[in-house]
Amino acid sequence: MKNRLLYFRLLLEFRPYAGQLCATLVAIAVASVTDVLLIRQLENVVNALNPNNVMSGMAASGLPHVIKEWISHIVPTAATGTAIWTIPATIMALAILRMVSSFSGDYGSAWLSNHVQANLRRKMFARILRLPNGYFDQSSTGTVLSRVTFDANQVSQAGLNVVNVVVRDSIATAGYIVLLCRIDLQLAVFCFGLLPMVALVVVLAGRRMRRISGNAQHAIGQLTHVLDESIGGQRVVKIFGGQHYEQQRFDNVVKLNRQLSVKHAATAALNSGVIMMLVGITLSAVIYFALLRAQAGALSPGAFVAFMGALMAMQSPIKNLTKVNEPLQRGLAAATSVFGMIDAPAEDDSGMRPLARASGDIVLESVGFGYGNQNVGTTPALRDVSLHIAAGETVALVGGSGSGKTTLASLLPRFYDVSSGRILLDGEDIRHYRLQDLRSQIALVGQDVVLFNDTLAANISYGDPSPDLDRVAAAARAAYAEEFILRQPHGYMTAVGENGLRLSGGQRQRIAIARALYKDAPVLILDEATSALDTESERQVQAALEQLMKGRTTVVIAHRLSTVQNADRIVVMRNGAIVETGTHDDLLARGGYYASLAQAQEKTGH
Repeated sequence: MKNRLLYFRLLLEFRPYAGQLCATLVAIAVASVTDVLLIRQLENVVNALNPNNVMSGMAASGLPHVIKEWISHIVPTAATGTAIWTIPATIMALAILRMVSSFSGDYGSAWLSNHVQANLRRKMFARILRLPNGYFDQSSTGTVLSRVTFDANQVSQAGLNVVNVVVRDSIATAGYIVLLCRIDLQLAVFCFGLLPMVALVVVLAGRRMRRISGNAQHAIGQLTHVLDESIGGQRVVKIFGGQHYEQQRFDNVVKLNRQLSVKHAATAALNSGVIMMLVGITLSAVIYFALLRAQAGALSPGAFVAFMGALMAMQSPIKNLTKVNEPLQRGLAAATSVFGMIDAPAEDDSGMRPLARASGDIVLESVGFGYGNQNVGTTPALRDVSLHIAAGETVALVGGSGSGKTTLASLLPRFYDVSSGRILLDGEDIRHYRLQDLRSQIALVGQDVVLFNDTLAANISYGDPSPDLDRVAAAARAAYAEEFILRQPHGYMTAVGENGLRLSGGQRQRIAIARALYKDAPVLILDEATSALDTESERQVQAALEQLMKGRTTVVIAHRLSTVQNADRIVVMRNGAIVETGTHDDLLARGGYYASLAQAQEKTGH
C-alpha cells in the first residue's frame, strides 16, 4: 500500500472521535499562536523603555496613517505612561491562555492515541481469533505478540503525533514568518532561500528511515520470538544445556536491534543536523544585515529584539517539522504489519446451513490434503482417504508418526479444509454448515491440555456465556475430578494458574474431560489423551473417558495400541492413506502392518 493511502487509512481510525480530534487540534493551534504573540510582546517591552524611538521608527515606516494613529494611543510614551500596564497584563493573559490550551492539547492527544491504540488491538485480537490454522503455521507466536503490543503502539503514536506536530509547528512557523515580514520584509526574505534544500534533505532521509524502520519491526518480532521459545522451553534448555546456544541466539537478535536503532538515530540526527546547519548559516547572515539596518535607523531596538527573538524561536518548530518524517516512517512501517494482520483472510465461513445437534454420522469421500508449506512433489499429508464412521461408533486411528492421523482429525472441525474430496456430517458437506454450528458438535481432548488462568469451574464451562454450576459439578463427577477439586482451597472457585500449573498431569486431563462432558457434543475427538500419564493416572482418566464416550461418535488417535483394543473399529494409516481396517483381533490375525506395529510395541514395552 502506498504511503499516502496507508496514512489516510490510519487517520480514518480517528474518525469516531472527530469532535475530540478537532477540539485537540484547535487547542494545539491556539497554543502555537500564543507563542508567537508572546514573542511579539518583546517589541513593546523594549520600545517601552525608549518611547521616542518607536514613534520615530513608526513615522519612518510605511504604515497607513490610521494604524499609526491607533498605535500612538496604546504605545507607552511620556504623555501616555498610564498605558504601560497593558503590556504585563497582555503577557499574563497570553500565558494563562498558553497554559490552558497546552494542557488541553496534550491531554486530548493522549486520550485519542490511547483510544485508537485500544481499538487497533481489539481489531487485531478479533482477527487472531478467526485466522486459519495455516496462518499460525507460518507465523511465530513472538511475531504475533510483537504486532499486537509494539506495532499497535507505534501506529497510534505516529498517527496523531505527526498531525499534532504538523498543526502546532506549521502554525507556529507561519506565525513567526508573518511576524518577521511584519517587522522587516527585507530581512525576512533571507529566511526563505533554503526551503528547496530542506525539502530535498527530508525526502532523502525519509526513504532511508522507512527502510530501516521496516527492518526494525521485523527484528523486534525476532526478539520476542526468541524470548517466547526460551522462556516457554526453559526446562528443556536447562536439562540439555542449551543456555549457551540460547544466549547466542538472543545476543545476535539484540545486536541486530541495536544496529538498526543506531542507524535510525544516525539518519535522524544527520537529517536534523544538516537542516539546522543551513538554518545557522542563514541566521548568521540575517544577524549581520539586521545590525546594519538597525544602525541605519530602519529598525527600532524593540523591532530588532522581536525580530531576532522570532527568528530564534522559529528554529524549534522548523526542527520539529524536519524530524516529523522520523516517527511518520516508523509508524508507516508498523502500520503495514498492523493492517496486514487486520486484513489477513479469516477462516472460510461461507456455509449457511444451520445445525442444532448432529446424530454424528461421518463420511470421508476420497479426501486429500496437503499443507501449504509442502514442497512440490512431496507426499501429501492425506491421499484419497475414504471412511464411514457411523453415529455412536468408536473408531481408532493408529499408525506411525506422520501417517496422517492428527491431520485427518483436524479436518473434522475444519481447522483445515480438504484439498480434494469432501467430508460429510449427517449426509451434508461440512463446508455447507455454519462454522460455529459445526464446531459446536465436536469436543476435543488432547494430550497437551490447554487450561486458562481462571477458576476450575470456568475452565470446565469454558465457552458458555451463562455457566450452570450444577452441570459443572455433574461433569466433574463423571470425569472423576470432583474428589481432587473439593480438596482445593476454594473448591470449584480455585484458580488453576497459568495453563493449570497447580494441577498434576492426570488432574489436567480430567478437567479437560469434564470440559468435554459439559459441552455434551455428539462427536468426540481424543488425541493421545492418555499417552503422557503414569499408570495410576491413566487408569483414572481411562475410566473418565469411558463415561465421556458413551453414546457419542468417537475418533480416537492413539500411538499405544493397547489403549484402543476395545474400539469398534481400528483404522490403520501409513503415509497419508488407509492401509487396513478392522477389529484388534482381526487385524492381528491378518499379520499385516498393524500386526507388525503391535509386535514392535510389545518388544519395546510401549
